[in-house]
Amino acid sequence: MTKPSARLALRGEKLTPVKVSVVIPVFNEAGLLEELCERLTRVMEQCEPHYELVFVDDGSTDGSYERLKKLRETDERVKVIRFTRNFGQQAAVLAGFRNSAGPVMVQIDSDLQNPPEEIPKLLAAMTDDVDLVTTVVKKRKDGLLRVVGSRLLMRLGRLISGNRFQLNLSSFRALRRSVLEKIETCTDRSRYLAVLMSWMAVPTVEIEVEHHPRPSGDTKYPFFNLVRLAWDMVTGYSNMPLRLVTYLGIAGSCLGFLLTAFLLYQRFVNGILVDGLVVMCAVFAFFAGVQLFSIGILGEYLGRVYLQVQNRPDYIVEKVLD
Repeated sequence: MTKPSARLALRGEKLTPVKVSVVIPVFNEAGLLEELCERLTRVMEQCEPHYELVFVDDGSTDGSYERLKKLRETDERVKVIRFTRNFGQQAAVLAGFRNSAGPVMVQIDSDLQNPPEEIPKLLAAMTDDVDLVTTVVKKRKDGLLRVVGSRLLMRLGRLISGNRFQLNLSSFRALRRSVLEKIETCTDRSRYLAVLMSWMAVPTVEIEVEHHPRPSGDTKYPFFNLVRLAWDMVTGYSNMPLRLVTYLGIAGSCLGFLLTAFLLYQRFVNGILVDGLVVMCAVFAFFAGVQLFSIGILGEYLGRVYLQVQNRPDYIVEKVLD
């Protein structure tokens, strides 16, 4: 695990340790970064002035990194981490956590749909006996397909984590560094943090927050990307698809047995000879489909084993502006 930076926040002439690190993954959000940084600064100055803003540029191609460099030049509490390419939101969040200095970390998206003004509510809920504060949005301000995809994702999360998931759970959260230390003990190649934190069952409290429409730009998680993420989450945290293959095998065997019994009954009891070619084609098509589906499921898990044994890093950092 990368040790957090010993970086201190400058307050006048006194150096004070960072108490809260706000981690912001960024992917092609150049048009929103100035407003986001301004609102975060205003909020943190009021609720916890000993803070830092950790921006992680996840391979942006729209000039986001150049905007972040300018923000860093005007505010020493801004820290910028740049990836060599796009590694995904989960990798960006992990990098931000690992390179932060505060004992408490807040994760917030860069699209301003989670208002920075809600951060004090998260910090207030972080009492001595709470290690993780998750948020539940009142009403998602997204398009229909995005909302449907998010609910599908959360339903799968509930199924995998034992129904500990809220259907409208947000990636807007606060956690102690002890939670990150527990995450680092997990060596999964693909880590979906919301499910992983739920699986760990750390002391958690949920609070309700607002959700705003995007001021500009398009969502980075359209419907089909959410479906892909859901499939990645299921195969990464559950053996349910493998069990499904077993159930399909049992169902196919039962169907074959019943069909054989039906044909024998028709032949020897009713004296009816059913056309064997049609029946054979139907049975063959069914079992061929089951076999191909089963091979696909096994291939998905085999691919995950292959990626795991490669032991490649979660991401590659090109530059850090600290």
